[in-house]
Amino acid sequence: MQLYLDAGYPLILAVSGVLAVMGMVTMVWVRTHGLLRQAGRTYVGAIVAQAIVVVIAVFQGAPAFMTLSYAVASLAVLVALGISRLGTPEAAADDPTRPVLQPDQQARVDAGAALLVALAQAVIAWRFMEIFQAALA
Repeated sequence: MQLYLDAGYPLILAVSGVLAVMGMVTMVWVRTHGLLRQAGRTYVGAIVAQAIVVVIAVFQGAPAFMTLSYAVASLAVLVALGISRLGTPEAAADDPTRPVLQPDQQARVDAGAALLVALAQAVIAWRFMEIFQAALA
């Protein structure tokens, strides 16, 4: 639990901040969409690392139900990263009524999703911190 408080929480807040900034930049300059995608891949790695640390914390005595529930929520939120892929022509080939997004629209959809994911993950990280601090007290 102390590992999360000392390293995991600051890491998640930092990468959430980077993802949020990249989302805002991509909203304005869609040419940075490739950088946003790279930031999203890095972000997924950080969240997976967080999940591993959280599982270790459960074995160290953190409240299992609450902690694992937030861990599942943390992983579930990641599905929204890259959501614009649902608007590509390849994805729409199976369903002719599905709208196809233009590249700039795809970039802006991904940017909005990145902002929401970064905010949600920061809140989940804060909840982990609260749970672990209470368990250590």
